[in-house]
Amino acid sequence: MSTLPLLTRREFEVFLRTAQADTSPSEAASPPEGRGKSAGEETYPFELDDLYFLYSLTRQNAAVSVMEFGSGWSTLAFAKAINENRLSMGDAYQVRHPNPFRLMSVEVSEHWMDVTLGRLPIELRDSVISQVTTARLIDFHGSYATAYSEIPAFTPDIIYLDGPDAEQVTGSIDGFASIKRHGLPMSADILRIEPHLWPWTVIVTDGRTANARFLKANLRRNWQHLHDPFGDRTVFRLDETPFGAVTEEHIATRLKIAREVFQKQEPYPV
Repeated sequence: MSTLPLLTRREFEVFLRTAQADTSPSEAASPPEGRGKSAGEETYPFELDDLYFLYSLTRQNAAVSVMEFGSGWSTLAFAKAINENRLSMGDAYQVRHPNPFRLMSVEVSEHWMDVTLGRLPIELRDSVISQVTTARLIDFHGSYATAYSEIPAFTPDIIYLDGPDAEQVTGSIDGFASIKRHGLPMSADILRIEPHLWPWTVIVTDGRTANARFLKANLRRNWQHLHDPFGDRTVFRLDETPFGAVTEEHIATRLKIAREVFQKQEPYPV
């Protein structure tokens, strides 16, 4: 099967706007009182540059699985990229992977998860696994941090950290509570699943620079680290050799497809 080329920025924007136009009118409705984001808050418009970065990152790395903390427009971008990777790999991907060509989306608000899933085209919905749960304050090795109450076992090639927000976190420890407004998000979920991640896993934070620094200070494996102040994001890459035959084949297959994506990519996709 032929490797699909990377969408240009303009083609990707058309895809997003088509999904936006096809979304149910309920997307603009306010969430139930006390659920998820601030009551009465409407959905955010999509940010093309950020979403195109996530889409391109997933395609250029030939990722077969993504985990995102916090749902939204990113869910659509990742689902599109994963589906194109699936079509590109076809029968070439025969790895014994626990969750191939799947996106795990973890969210606090059932309302916003419904909004997110509602904007997905029918052909992309089966690739998304949704998990609605609560977020609480925890003591992470003496530091106050947050964690989702339920995270199903999942093996991601890319992890996107964009939640939870400070106002979505419940509980307190020794009188310390998550700051309700304009507080620093300090998620520890990635640190808790770090031992289970496969080599070459990529972590991307959307802003959340303080949280990224917290991760950098507490990650225990061999991670490369890059902060992009212009894109307001931080990227980590797990620089380790394969565990064995399964992860070696997984990486080798992805590298082959990634090279083909680059070969078909225009020098400056616009």
